[in-house]
Parts: sequence; structure tokens; C-alpha cells
Amino acid sequence: MIDYKRKFIEFAFANGLRIFESSSDDKTLKNKRSSPWFLNVGDFNDGETLLRLSEAYAETIMASGVENIDLLYGIPEKGVSLAGPTATEMARKGRNVGWFFTRKLPKSHGEATGKTDLTKVVVGKVPKSGQSIVQLDDAFTAGDAKYAARQELQALGDFNLRLLVIALDRQEVTIEGKDAIAEYEKKTGTRVASVVTAVDIIDYLKEEQSRCGPSNGAGVKTRIERLSNYLRVYGTESARKYVGRLEQKIIGRDRSVIPACDLDSLEQFESLVKQTADIDGIGGYKIGFELGLSFGLPEVVRVARRHTDKPLIYDHQKAGTDIPDTGRNFARVMKKAGIDTVILFPQAGPETERAWIYQALDQGLKVIVGGRMTHPAYAVSEGGFITDEGALEMYRIAARAGINDFVVPGNKPEVIKHIRELVEAEGARPIFYAPGFIAQGGNINDAAKEAGERFHGIVGRGIYSAADMKRAAIEHTAQLG
Repeated sequence: MIDYKRKFIEFAFANGLRIFESSSDDKTLKNKRSSPWFLNVGDFNDGETLLRLSEAYAETIMASGVENIDLLYGIPEKGVSLAGPTATEMARKGRNVGWFFTRKLPKSHGEATGKTDLTKVVVGKVPKSGQSIVQLDDAFTAGDAKYAARQELQALGDFNLRLLVIALDRQEVTIEGKDAIAEYEKKTGTRVASVVTAVDIIDYLKEEQSRCGPSNGAGVKTRIERLSNYLRVYGTESARKYVGRLEQKIIGRDRSVIPACDLDSLEQFESLVKQTADIDGIGGYKIGFELGLSFGLPEVVRVARRHTDKPLIYDHQKAGTDIPDTGRNFARVMKKAGIDTVILFPQAGPETERAWIYQALDQGLKVIVGGRMTHPAYAVSEGGFITDEGALEMYRIAARAGINDFVVPGNKPEVIKHIRELVEAEGARPIFYAPGFIAQGGNINDAAKEAGERFHGIVGRGIYSAADMKRAAIEHTAQLG
């Protein structure tokens, strides 16, 4: 890591940069996301901290390769305090440039008396058309303030706006899933340079973890894991590649049958688990809302754990259809109850999907995501409400977040094939979980053929309604091939 970056990160951690070890401390960002990390450049509010900050900005400008800089412009509001000090630091490094910022209201007295030129709106060195200007600001989220500042500058004259410098690139996508900085660079032709990035922060933490050793680095490890999961879900493509895909193994074997425990009796549930737990082809148990609401999830889990340590998968039928904020409480309840894995059908939109995936991962839960269902008239092409592309986008966003586990309709092999192609194009090695057999007419062999090697058939009434549940379970597992 470049020395000035390391020094800046060290200083930032001592003066406002936080990566929280608990979700209860997370901060709400301007875009309403709940973030486990936060840097407030406004905390650099005395002489020493502003000196260190301006040094880092000057180093970043010098390292950018941009030559022939005439002026530094501080974007209102937080960029205003950066322009003068950064120009001072650049002068110390042998690059003398001017600095300025713009007023909210034109000045009519003092040096602006009787003037009609830029003196009325500019504090600092008045820019001239054709000059090269570097813009300064604290951070970049959606970029609204940056576009507005650019328009304001363009109204003052024809300038060369080659570079925008920020303290921290969070490396996040917008709500629409786009890289906000890449979009800004593409639309404006202005390059964006940051003192440090989210990836730089993780690199620094890994170095610190290595220095601490395993016995003293638990807190650092937690911060790395929380920031990495956040970037898996919300990060740009480059950030996601850096942190890598999720490594979650829900079921120990590549193919299995998962009984869907949609039962109204705790005794019947216990009998089902007791009779099938020792069958090798039974991969886990899918628990629905009926058992959970009737008897309480902790009690359902306790009963299951008398007989098996196989994964308990909770299907809220359907989780992920609320606002993003409720994902945190849902995940906490699941974790507290002892659930291993949750199924999400995030029909409430991309930000809800990202939030619920992140909150589940943050609680140490494993995640399965679905988008298409087994019954008729679900997708628009079938006469339903959910657009076909919207359902596919649920899978696409999950795959980009590192999810490899997906629910697909077992009675619609052609849909499974389409979903498989889509998620593989996003880098996923898909593991499919398919209901829709017996009562809904699906054939487990046909579904498994389209799903590939890693396939788990979800069977409800075909097992729990049988006179001999153990025998029925064995028969279904024999169909997996």
C-alpha cells in the first residue's frame, strides 16, 4: 500500500473512521442504507486533522498524473474547507495553484462593489475560461452534489474539469445497481480519484490482523467480515471481485430431498424428523410459517434438534417483501431461534433484496433466494402480476451478491434452464432447491436434469401425508440418481 494511503487510514481510524462490530451501531446513509462503516470528514475539524487531510488530498492530486492544474475548487459544503489547505500543501510540494469556492448569494460590498463579474460569486482566486480546475469534495454517493457543482462551474465559464478528488470511495452501486462514479466519469469526462477506497481499508485491516495474530485479532476479523459482506451485496463489480464470492455450504451433499414441514402439529413434525433424519438422502428440513407461528420457532428448532443436526431452513412464505429496514429484525429473530438458513423471495424491489441478504449474512445465516414460483398465474407471461424480467432480476441481484443457492419451480423445467443460464453468466455456481412435485405435477427427474449436479428437491405432502413417512422419503431420494 502506498505510504500516504496507509498514513491516512491510520489517522482516519483515530479521527472518525469507524467499522462497527455490531449491527446495533450501524449508521444510516443518505441513500437510506444501513452501513457497518462510516467516515465523517466533518470530524477533521481542527488544525492538526485538517492538515493531515489536506496532505492526503495533495498527495492524491500529485499521484493522479494530471498536469497543468491552475485552480482547486471546493464543492459546497464540505469541500469548501479543503480548497485553501490543499493548495497550501501542494505549494509545499512545489506545485503552486490557486484555490476558490463559490458563494450561495452574490456579494455586493467590499471588493465586489459595483462589479458585475465573477468577483460577486467567487471567494479566492477568480477563475478564467480555459483554465484547468480540480474539484474537491469529501465523498461520493449518488453524485448529485457533484453534478450540481459542475453545472455551477460551467455557468461561470468554459473550464477544463479534468479531475474530481474525494477522501473515500465507498465503491458502492446506486439503487439502480450502477457504479455511480463510473457513470459520472462516463457522462462528464471528469476522472474521479480518491485518497482511499473501501478495498484499501480492507487491505489495511488485513495487514493489522496479520500483525495482531489469531489470539488478538478477533475484533479486526469481525470488521473485515462485516465490511466484506457489505461490499458483496452493495459493492461495485471491482469491489465484489476483490472480496470474492460467498463460501456457504448449506447441505453437505450435492443432491438431496428436503421435506417441506408445512404441518399444523408439533407432534407430527417431530415424528417426520424422527423417521427421516437417518436417511442419507435427506439434506435438511424446510420449516414454514405455520409451525413457527403456532408453536414459536425456538420450540420448533428445539424439537428438531432432539433428532438431527441437519440444516433447518426457514421459509416465511414469502420473506423479503417488506421495506429494507425490516430485514435486520427478521435476521435477528431467525438467528436467535436457531435457524441455519433463510429463503427470501424479495418481491419488494432491489434495495429490499440487498438489505435482507446483507442483514442475513451479517447475522451468520445462510441465504437461498427465489424469484419464480410453481403455481399458475404468477409471472406476467402466465397471467400474473410479477414481470418475467422482474423475477429474473431477483436472481441476478442475488448472484451478483455472491449467492449460489436459489429456489426454482420444479414443475417448470424450462424456467429452471433459463435461471441457470442467467446466474451462471453472473459467476454463480448454482445450487437449486425445487418444490412443485406430487400435488403440483412436477417430475423430480426432469427438474434435476435441468438443474445440473447440485439439486435439492423439496417435497411436502409426498412425504408427510404418506402412511409410512420413512418409506416415502426413501423412495423420493432414490429418484435423485
